[in-house]
Amino acid sequence: MIVRGLLASARVQLKGESRMSGVTAGIVQPAVFMTVTMLAAGQAAAGARTAIGCGLLGLWGAIVWKFGLVLLQERQRGILPGIVSRPTGLVVVLVGKSLGAVLRSTALTVLTVGVVAALAGRPVHIAEPVTFTITALATLVSAVTLGLLLCSVFLLARSAVRIAEALTYPVFILGGLLVPTTVLPDWAQRLSTLVSLRWAAELLFDAAAGRGQQPGDWLLLLATSACYAVVAAVGLRVVLRRIRAEGTLELV
Repeated sequence: MIVRGLLASARVQLKGESRMSGVTAGIVQPAVFMTVTMLAAGQAAAGARTAIGCGLLGLWGAIVWKFGLVLLQERQRGILPGIVSRPTGLVVVLVGKSLGAVLRSTALTVLTVGVVAALAGRPVHIAEPVTFTITALATLVSAVTLGLLLCSVFLLARSAVRIAEALTYPVFILGGLLVPTTVLPDWAQRLSTLVSLRWAAELLFDAAAGRGQQPGDWLLLLATSACYAVVAAVGLRVVLRRIRAEGTLELV
């Protein structure tokens, strides 16, 4: 039932989106970041590390906006109360709809960074494709758990869009997606240990370069993702309890 609910929700979301949906997060933003990075750092920057970093930027941007906007759109359309009361539940529908949108945006991002890198004369080479693919799937799962965590904020706060905007770029920096975390101040480096995308990025960089992945990076990726999942589960439970108790989704 859960799998059917996920697939049905993803299909409905994709059918309801316009053809231009995801262009900004999936094409424009990664292309701009790739171009600016190469212009600033020179031709050497147009390698797998930059492409992977820009790909993760696109994934994070899609997670923030797709997960949040799905909830906001459903509430504006008056559909969210019905979703909450369905047997499949809010989480299944939310994850299905958001994943449908996120995967489309992610596919566009992968295509964009690959094309830009090729045009720059430095096509992306992945030394360990199997390890890279496994790590990429783990990264997607981690990003989804963080997206679920943000969903509670989008439901509880009228200023959720502003909060999402404020969160977007700090995660870019703390995750070390384009700028290594070693150049950050000590306090920022400590804070970055809480960002799962930092560890995902390190693992992806190692797989692309053919280096052995560090077990500690895997442990921290799994630990931070698990923490996100626990906090997200608690947060969504609190939100649903308030919804049912107060009979309203306008929670502020």
